[in-house]
Amino acid sequence: MSSLKLANLWRVISDVDLERIRASARTPFELLVVAEDVSIGERVRAGLGAVPGGSVHPYVVVVDPDTVRQRPTTPLVVVLATGTAELSVRMKAVDEHCIRSHWPRLTLVVGSETPDAAARRVAEQARVAALDVMNAPRALLLAVIAQVEGDARLAIAAALPVFRQVVAEAIVDETAKANASFAVTTGLAETIPVLTAPLNLGDMIVLTKNQLIMGYKIALAAGRNDSPRSMMTEMLGVIGGGFLFRQVARQLVGLIPVAGLVPKVAIAYAGTYAMGRGLTAWALGGAEVTAESLSRYTAEGLDQGRQLAQQLIGQVTSGVPSPARS
Repeated sequence: MSSLKLANLWRVISDVDLERIRASARTPFELLVVAEDVSIGERVRAGLGAVPGGSVHPYVVVVDPDTVRQRPTTPLVVVLATGTAELSVRMKAVDEHCIRSHWPRLTLVVGSETPDAAARRVAEQARVAALDVMNAPRALLLAVIAQVEGDARLAIAAALPVFRQVVAEAIVDETAKANASFAVTTGLAETIPVLTAPLNLGDMIVLTKNQLIMGYKIALAAGRNDSPRSMMTEMLGVIGGGFLFRQVARQLVGLIPVAGLVPKVAIAYAGTYAMGRGLTAWALGGAEVTAESLSRYTAEGLDQGRQLAQQLIGQVTSGVPSPARS
């Protein structure tokens, strides 16, 4: 698989339901903001739901605490927005209703970043304290995404642009870790199919497939809604029919002769990480994937990959299960 021609690409991912993933990215949802103070609720709504043109996406809804029980819809996430560190009686009642209804929720304290305001209370899933929510602080975005499982995150990112960067980063992180875990369990030497080191073809296909699906999900999270074949074709053009793979390979090939499993796992992580970062920059900002940017991403990935390798190998040798493979 020295080059990724379109026909080869489709064979690699032939058993993946790309249309299902695409449908997940277009699934309607409700991000429910509950606030006693209308001004706080509207600021949170504007910060999370801003779309080009100055409007706010209708998927982000603000309601009064007393109306939550009567709502006919099931929210994807509930944000309990308050101006005080302690929830009022009405807001606590909403929190208890969320618990009984199994609704993911988080507490957002607006106007304060003190340690007390940010300290999670008993039974809270998550808590964020922020002075300004109009600019959608990263901690708030991460807290919302943390309450959402699987491809539902794609729907949030596709509809709400402020979430796109953190969702793309989560996709890259999860895929890179999955490939690193796979490398631990198979002893695979690397993740880039154009290297000259002897490889197991089946392992190459698994890792390459993970990388390709990662890129497809990043494009969906960026708001793209083209057909799977069209997006994959464009993505193939971005990586230059193997250009990206070759550039990452040049950064990693020097590690191949090194004995031991740590460098092998680090390479599996770094190759996936570099590809993910490059495709994120392209999908979200239209940036060109260059040798210089890939060199930088690969260096970052190797540092992180070595640390993860030590952790994963330690888990394996101590009998602790490693993270699930993608």
